[in-house]
Amino acid sequence: MGLLAWLGLKQGGSFPNLDALLKELRTALPDDEAVVLRYIATVIVLLGKVACVDGRFSSKEDELLRELLTHVDGLAPSGVDAVFNALQGKLPALQEGEVDRCYRELKALCNASERVEVVRLLIRLAAADGAPTPAERAEIQSIAEELGVSLADIEPDLSMPGPSSSPAPPDEQREPRGGAQG
Repeated sequence: MGLLAWLGLKQGGSFPNLDALLKELRTALPDDEAVVLRYIATVIVLLGKVACVDGRFSSKEDELLRELLTHVDGLAPSGVDAVFNALQGKLPALQEGEVDRCYRELKALCNASERVEVVRLLIRLAAADGAPTPAERAEIQSIAEELGVSLADIEPDLSMPGPSSSPAPPDEQREPRGGAQG
């Protein structure tokens, strides 16, 4: 039985885009267990969905996603590139069943607090290029609901990076130069 069949991701070729992403992950991380690869793949897909939902994959989102991938233990820079390229190439073609599979996997692999942290990662990515757009907010809300995460506890995270729904005047949207930063 092949790895993808064992993962439940290969049922008559019904998950071709996840198969391609998992293939890149398996090549980049040959010593990792299947469960680790499944977790990484599902989080990457959800990050990609949020990044692309507003119709663009900004350079800031690109940078943050690559940075997050560099934190995957054992993933070499060439592996980061391969996984990133596989994600960008396959994301637009993801089928609804593949995304549903990602939700089921995360619910099976992660407890509630870990799923909250995944949603926080999604918020961080959405805010990488400024305040999350309405499309990004809606996508995060949808993903959170699918994962059984209440945004009530983390809503400040979603609204912190940028102005609220009624924008402040331009001179109030940015911190003054020389302001206190960490």
